[in-house]
Amino acid sequence: MDIIDKKPDREFSFDHAFWSHDGFTNDATGYSVPDPGSNYTDQNKVWELLGTGILENMWKGINSCAFAYGQTGSGKSYSFFGYGANKGIVPMAAEKMFQRVTANTDATLSF
Repeated sequence: MDIIDKKPDREFSFDHAFWSHDGFTNDATGYSVPDPGSNYTDQNKVWELLGTGILENMWKGINSCAFAYGQTGSGKSYSFFGYGANKGIVPMAAEKMFQRVTANTDATLSF
């Protein structure tokens, strides 16, 4: 009799995995720029891959959610909030949202 209960393997998938540990150089503003040939993913790339779609859905009135899962210290908060010149998804979204509201010239729209 086998005492280990045999269960089917469970598969998990993800949309993105970002490397933000090393492979970058800080420019004069403090922004972390990827070194040539490195796997480092800067905050602008994270925004491009995730934030733009979330913000566009918000403008269309579609509920949006981003979920970060990972080990403690793996960069979830950094991706969402950033640090210093390396703004994350949340401050970038707020900044771009207010820029768009300010740039609005359609009198039929209110915010």
